[in-house]
Amino acid sequence: MVTLKMIADKCGYSTATVSKALNDMPDINMDTAQRIRDVAESMGYMPNAAARTLKTSRSKIIGLFMFFTSGTIWTHEYFSRIATSIQNVLENAGYDIVPIHSNRENDIGSYREYCRYRGYDGIIVMSAGFDSAQLMDLVTSSIPLVTVDYAFNNRSAVLSDNEQGMNDLVRYICSQGHRRIAFIHGEDTTVTRVRIASFYKAIEELGIMESEVYVREGIYNAPECSAKITEELLNLPLPPTCIIYPDDFSYIGGMNQIRKQGLKIPADISVAGYDGILLSEVLQPNLTTIKQDTEGMGYYAATMLLEAIEKPRTYISRHVTRPSRLLTGGSIADIRGK
Repeated sequence: MVTLKMIADKCGYSTATVSKALNDMPDINMDTAQRIRDVAESMGYMPNAAARTLKTSRSKIIGLFMFFTSGTIWTHEYFSRIATSIQNVLENAGYDIVPIHSNRENDIGSYREYCRYRGYDGIIVMSAGFDSAQLMDLVTSSIPLVTVDYAFNNRSAVLSDNEQGMNDLVRYICSQGHRRIAFIHGEDTTVTRVRIASFYKAIEELGIMESEVYVREGIYNAPECSAKITEELLNLPLPPTCIIYPDDFSYIGGMNQIRKQGLKIPADISVAGYDGILLSEVLQPNLTTIKQDTEGMGYYAATMLLEAIEKPRTYISRHVTRPSRLLTGGSIADIRGK
C-alpha cells in the first residue's frame, strides 16, 4: 500500500505538504499540489475512505437495496436496467454503489443500523414488495432514501405509470377483437394492485363482462409458474383467445407450454407481456408488450437522492411518474369478424 511518506520521499516534500495536496487544502501552491498528485497517481495511491469521510462527513457510498421474491437483480432485466442507469449517474457524481440483496437479511440484522454502521450517505430501494418490517424500519429512518416502484408520503419515489400502461395494453388487445382475455399477474404488490385495477377498469369501459375474462395469480420473473397457469388456461372448456403475462421473461414459460400443446402464436393463441425488455424484440413473433422507461427511472432516482444528500436544507421529497409505451409486436392476432 502506498503511504503519504512514500509519496513524500518520492517527490521531495514533507508528509504534511503531501497531505495538503491530496486533500485539496487551499494553503498550498497549485503547481506544487498538482505535481504531488501526479506522483501519487503514478504510484497507484488510493485515498483512505475512512479519512475522506472524516474530512467531508460523507462516505460517498450509496446502498442499493434489492428485495425480490425470486431471482436476483441480474435475472431481472427490468431492475438491472434501472440499476445501470442509477450507477451511471452516481458514479459520474463521484459516488460508489454497494448492492445489498434481501437474501442477506439474516446476516445483516437491522437494515437501519447496518446502513448507519456502513456509513452510507443514502439508500435507493428497488423492490417487488414493501411488506418487510425491516424494510419499513429503514424507509422511516432519517437516512436519505428514494424508493423505486413504491411511494411513501414523506419519501421521494420514482414510479412507472402502470395504470396507463395496462390500460393501453388491454385497449389494444380488445381493438383486435379479443374479449376472452386472461391476465396472469404477479405477487401481491402495489404495482400488481394497480395493474389489476387498471385491467378491470379497462374491460368495464369497453363493455366486457368480468365473466368473460380470466385473472390468475402468478409470480414475477417465473417462467415455470407461467407455464403451469398457461396449461390450465388452455385446457379450459372455453379458453382465452389472448393471455397477458406478468412480465416478458415470465412469458417464456407460457410460450414453451403453448408450443408443447401444438399451438401456434398468434394463429391459435395471442399473447402479450410487460416491461419491454430486449427479449421481447428478439423473439419470433415479436412480443406485444409495454415498455417501461427504465433509464429515466434510474436517472430520477439517482438525481433525487443526490439532491437529498447534498442539499438537505432545501430538498423537498417528491414522486416522479415515468410514462410507458405500447410496443405492438406480432403476437396479437386480429380476430375481428371471426
